[in-house]
Amino acid sequence: MNTQQAVLLLILIFSFSTSFGQDKKSNFGLKGGANYGKYTPNQNAIDYNYQFGFYVGGFFKTEITSEMKFQPELLFALQGSKIHTKDNPLTDFNGNTLPNSSTFDFEYEIYELTISIPLPIKLYLSEAFYMESGPQFGFIVDRNMTSSQFLLDGNDNSFVKEGDDNFDSGVCLGTGYEVSKSLSLNVRAFTGLIKRDDIKSFVFNFGMEYNL
Repeated sequence: MNTQQAVLLLILIFSFSTSFGQDKKSNFGLKGGANYGKYTPNQNAIDYNYQFGFYVGGFFKTEITSEMKFQPELLFALQGSKIHTKDNPLTDFNGNTLPNSSTFDFEYEIYELTISIPLPIKLYLSEAFYMESGPQFGFIVDRNMTSSQFLLDGNDNSFVKEGDDNFDSGVCLGTGYEVSKSLSLNVRAFTGLIKRDDIKSFVFNFGMEYNL
């Protein structure tokens, strides 16, 4: 899926979701917070570890029943993973392995600027406490890799990694508590169901929602 197709799909999903509840009891709102994510699964000689990021965006909440609400969201998130590669061989400037050389470990971080559209349904177990789950779609608009270690060829330790797998989809599951009619606290986990360059995303969100 190319960039234009992915962006168009996200716009259509969000437009259809918000139009679903126009004639029902509904409202817009803002939300934001921190995320804590990594890639899965670990691979041979590669370990993925958690790192912090953030997210911010808005939502449209509409009532299905008195105990159930549908809340499509449009979020901008910076998320990714720490990566530890082991037993890397020493190479020359042409990429050829140096004979009789030792190996080394290399650590770096990937940050992905992602447009996400979660489509959760909220089930209220009490007047203020709820559980939520639903599908989530995302499009990665930029990807940046950084490391505190310097490369032997003299390159800068911050660079952009190009990739073709920029579309993401999966499921989200969370819970929340409405502190007041305007403010609520929310915790959510997202797990990717499709592989992007042989990895999937797993992200925790911790944040607040404000009803306009």
